[in-house]
Amino acid sequence: MFFNRADFKRAKGVWLKGYEGAFNCTALFKTTAPKGKSTILHIAGQSTYQVFINGEFVFFGPSRASHGFYRVDRLPIGKYLTKKENEISVLVCGYHCHSFYLVSELAFFMCELSDGNKVFAPTGTDAWQGYLYSQKLQRVERYAYQRPFCEVYDFTSKAPLEAGEPIEQIVYDNFDDTLIEREVSYPEFPYEEKKSFIDSGKVEKRDTPRTFNPWWLGDIGKKYDGYLPSDIEFSMTKIMDGLDLVSKNDAPCGEISDNSYSTIEMKCNTTGLVKLEVEAKNDTTLFITFDELLTDGRVDYARMDCVNILSFKLKGGKKYSLLTAEPYTFKYASIISLGGDASLDSFGIIRTDFNEKEIVKKLKPSADEQIKRIYEAALETFRQNTFDIYMDCPSRERAGWLCDSFFTSRVEYLMSGGSRVEHAFLSNFLMGGQYPKIPDGMIPMCYPADHVDGNFIPNWAMWYVLEMREYLNRSGDIDFIYTAKENVYRLLEYFRGCENEKGLLTKLKGWVFVEWSKCNDLTQDINYPTNMLYYLFKRTIAQLYDDLALFCEADELKAQINKEAKIGEFYCDNAIILENGEQKLSGEITETAQYYAFFTGVADKVNNRELWETMVNDFGSKRKQENKWENVHFSNAFIGNYLRLDLLKGAGLKDELESDIRGYFDYMAKTTGTLWEYDSTCASCNHGFASHVLVWLDYLGYLEDK
Repeated sequence: MFFNRADFKRAKGVWLKGYEGAFNCTALFKTTAPKGKSTILHIAGQSTYQVFINGEFVFFGPSRASHGFYRVDRLPIGKYLTKKENEISVLVCGYHCHSFYLVSELAFFMCELSDGNKVFAPTGTDAWQGYLYSQKLQRVERYAYQRPFCEVYDFTSKAPLEAGEPIEQIVYDNFDDTLIEREVSYPEFPYEEKKSFIDSGKVEKRDTPRTFNPWWLGDIGKKYDGYLPSDIEFSMTKIMDGLDLVSKNDAPCGEISDNSYSTIEMKCNTTGLVKLEVEAKNDTTLFITFDELLTDGRVDYARMDCVNILSFKLKGGKKYSLLTAEPYTFKYASIISLGGDASLDSFGIIRTDFNEKEIVKKLKPSADEQIKRIYEAALETFRQNTFDIYMDCPSRERAGWLCDSFFTSRVEYLMSGGSRVEHAFLSNFLMGGQYPKIPDGMIPMCYPADHVDGNFIPNWAMWYVLEMREYLNRSGDIDFIYTAKENVYRLLEYFRGCENEKGLLTKLKGWVFVEWSKCNDLTQDINYPTNMLYYLFKRTIAQLYDDLALFCEADELKAQINKEAKIGEFYCDNAIILENGEQKLSGEITETAQYYAFFTGVADKVNNRELWETMVNDFGSKRKQENKWENVHFSNAFIGNYLRLDLLKGAGLKDELESDIRGYFDYMAKTTGTLWEYDSTCASCNHGFASHVLVWLDYLGYLEDK
């Protein structure tokens, strides 16, 4: 078995009766516990939960698993049980909403406490009371296509964590063989206060309101779960779209008067639960807009087509300690008061990232300031994207994407000495079984997730197998590899059904993804970088399972690519199939296609020496200033530049590698303190794969053991 079962002695799963399957239902469960230094809280749930003891935040979870499986947390809570009777509150968000972040399943809560052999306060008994947490509004906007709902709060009638009337609980007892161990280490949840206030001013109405209209908005209620505009009880985007923040250019501070704002800056782009201490002098509504960088000197909540807004309606004359239910990512945030005056006593983030105590490497003191900046940005990027699985970004999606994981997995092994997160991440794909919306045999492009539109990336499925080979080298876990064998060969059979008579993948279905550049416009009808990856995919399966016939197939594919894909020294990206059935090279050449050729082994330094020299000397971080090949389209960060850097490392070209590291990444580190999805700020500025810079810095001798 590639995962370990977990169980409860007495607890059963529960939820609020009448709210089963509801979108964005937040429940509050409460019990009491006596002092007990060795007390353990056993907890599981769907979708997410927070644990508070005597009002103090303790934990955010769970660690994610595939459809039909739930990871159990075991939390030693004795140090929090300081009173004779201690109140334990668990806030559970049941989204029941398709997303890339969390799978859509019925919400539940399961919990019990233990002290030695004694088990007490199990759910499913009257030990726990359940309440609808009406302070958190239910019918609100989606946060993004990739994540569920926004957070909108009304604390005018009840304070945070205050209960109303208890609601009868429905009891579920069908969790046999679905509860499994967490696997990954527990985070510490350190609090990080803002760095400073940087701006303040007045809030004025726009003459012409902007319109929040991302590409996915029109599909809500049709293709994607969510509330229709007519059903939303409070729209933050409609309010914020009609406002303009006008700087006063004076000393900003935490005193925010009616129709005013203050903007804060964090030390760097940071991920976690937003926490603020605030006093409402009068009845007011606080809005918090946030982003990873400033756009024209302002926070643009919609830069990434998601709703980076929080809202808290507060009653005058009261002090509040506010905490979001979900993690968010930002370097800058504007706190806006509409309706009254407010005094902000503190503002910061409870970090949700990889436990710093697990890090076994550090930067050598001799490193210069530029390398130090890049190292710190890469480490931040790794930790913020490795909370429970490997994420692409901790902001817009929080999704477990393949291919990204190939690079992040190397970083985990280097920086922690193990592959615990990788095992959990890869296991989720094996637990998932069948995926009804995508073709039989195909592997989801990201998971745990719901792919209701049937979309998939065939290339990413191939990267899954490539990562398994490296996982085997790191872990020696041959049992896991053979557990995956049936899935791997089913995937191979899917691809064989897409081959032409020459063995080349042709007119692939789904989202054929090469990289974020011109490459993605050249994916049909025969894409050569994809077929290069297919060659390495076949060769990797042959290596994993000693499949001699597949070695021969791979070699034939390599020969065919080299026979038909060349234009001079370069590899063309694609061939078009004409109406008469003949195929013709498009004539388009990208920098990234050349990197794929060498990375996969279709090309090598001996047989393709001229191309190798061109790639090393004429491409790279300085190419846009010294472009010698105007007919060759530029690479982007993901994944062309990363393939390039890995090739330089493999060839032992340390000077060229270091030069490109400095050229590609220092401006990112200076701007956000994290590393980006693109080589520009048009997308996520905190992307997990980008932390792979740490692997190259270690190769260059910049890292040492702690």
